[in-house]
Amino acid sequence: MVRGTTLSGSAGVPLRILYVEDNEIVRELTCEMLMREDRRIVAFGTAEEALAEFVEGGFDLVITDVSLPKMSGIEFVREIRRLRPDTPVIVATGYPLHTLLSEWGNSVTSVNKPFDSEQIDVLIAAFISNAAS
Repeated sequence: MVRGTTLSGSAGVPLRILYVEDNEIVRELTCEMLMREDRRIVAFGTAEEALAEFVEGGFDLVITDVSLPKMSGIEFVREIRRLRPDTPVIVATGYPLHTLLSEWGNSVTSVNKPFDSEQIDVLIAAFISNAAS
């Protein structure tokens, strides 16, 4: 598990992001890319571990890979939507999932892998502005 430092963001409270990626190298590099002063990242290698943490702690955003061992990223998203349907989710994938994800409305979107910090920052900013309005 990788935990980011909690620093005072622009609103004084860091954005809490739950990140799931089974590839350890990709997980570490992506956590570094996601880290900002106004974000706290909690990362796991399996959906099962992440789901247990999601149930225990409040997260503002979930980012998950699709291809995960045992519980897939799509199954994980279904559980997130069942437990807290308003939680925004970004699904990182190499597959075309727009039709499948559309069943969950605007709070679930996808980003093609590999993604860069600018792409993910745009999606995070969009979720933040939607939540504020």
